[in-house]
Amino acid sequence: MNEKHPLPPNLKLLFRKGDLIVKEGDYGISIYRILKGKVAITIQSGDKEVRLATLSPGEIIGEVTFLNRNIEPRTASARALEDTQVEVWHPSRLTREYDQMEPIIRYISDQVLGRLIRMNKFISQLGTKGFKKQVEPETAASQRSYYRKEIDTLCEYRPLDIKKAAWLKGKLTNISLSGLGLDVSSRNNLQFPHEPGKVFRVRATLPNGKEVQVDAKIVTVTKSTLPGRIRLGMAIGNITEEAKKTLGFFLMP
Repeated sequence: MNEKHPLPPNLKLLFRKGDLIVKEGDYGISIYRILKGKVAITIQSGDKEVRLATLSPGEIIGEVTFLNRNIEPRTASARALEDTQVEVWHPSRLTREYDQMEPIIRYISDQVLGRLIRMNKFISQLGTKGFKKQVEPETAASQRSYYRKEIDTLCEYRPLDIKKAAWLKGKLTNISLSGLGLDVSSRNNLQFPHEPGKVFRVRATLPNGKEVQVDAKIVTVTKSTLPGRIRLGMAIGNITEEAKKTLGFFLMP
């Protein structure tokens, strides 16, 4: 440490409920550790604030800016959900220790950071969409706003509007964070109507071994290339945070 230019001391700041700690789009390099209270991480979608996560004492705000080593706008806002105290760290306090890490550890952290950034983008996109704005019909593939992966995986599905309905068999042909494609037997249509607007619960084990379950609405119904089969283009609606993460990691390029 240069004694002529000592590093600034860590500050402790208090934010009242509703105060912005970090604002999306602003420039900043400071890192915040939550000492007490809760903080919502949000992004702006039009005039709507979409929450991505809720942080508690001990968790960090602004670490991506430090690890990325770039001066760039904040990608999300941080708002106090209750009276909150944070400790402010200046990056210069951490840079020296980070640079002294073993190269392999820095390499691993950089790899994890890259995945984190891509995952945040997936979740941010999903958080700003609803049933009506999520996915275009299967015939408009060129206009899709989400990365879609082709797969060939068995699945089960059943209608949500019929209590104790039996699970039907089908095949997942493609999936994204906003929609999926199903190839099913046309005989399934005799048990329950398969028409646009119908909502089904779909569950499957992905090729990476992870189980996922989502609620999806039929957008299109078309004939399959195989006789006796139909193809369902579906928009994902209700999805848990865990399912978002599972799909996000599976879809990473």
